[in-house]
Amino acid sequence: MTQAIDFYAQMLESQRRAAEQRVETRAALLTELHALGATCIKVQYEGYGDSGNVEDIVVTPDTIALTDELRRRVEEFGWDFAYALSPGFENNEGGYGELTWALKADKIDVSHSNRYIETNTTEHEGL
Repeated sequence: MTQAIDFYAQMLESQRRAAEQRVETRAALLTELHALGATCIKVQYEGYGDSGNVEDIVVTPDTIALTDELRRRVEEFGWDFAYALSPGFENNEGGYGELTWALKADKIDVSHSNRYIETNTTEHEGL
């Protein structure tokens, strides 16, 4: 029983640290993206079959180009943020979504969809 409690406590601590890191990363990215003149970031992601990744990043206005390093950090933040809301969505049939970050208001909206297989079984016996 002690091992289960320890594992649960470790899991909660890990989640707490990850949430704190997202807050710090969000603040740093917000400052950098504001400095570039960006007003909105959209991160489109998808996962299935035990893997997943960011499919695209759209920056508004579209005249702004992110450096490779900044793009990587935005991808990681978008994935981590969405994953924290829907953990495990990359498993089996998977899921996909879009994170929209309105930078002026610092508001994030996430639209997420999970895929699943539905089965309808009919049995006829002893006819």
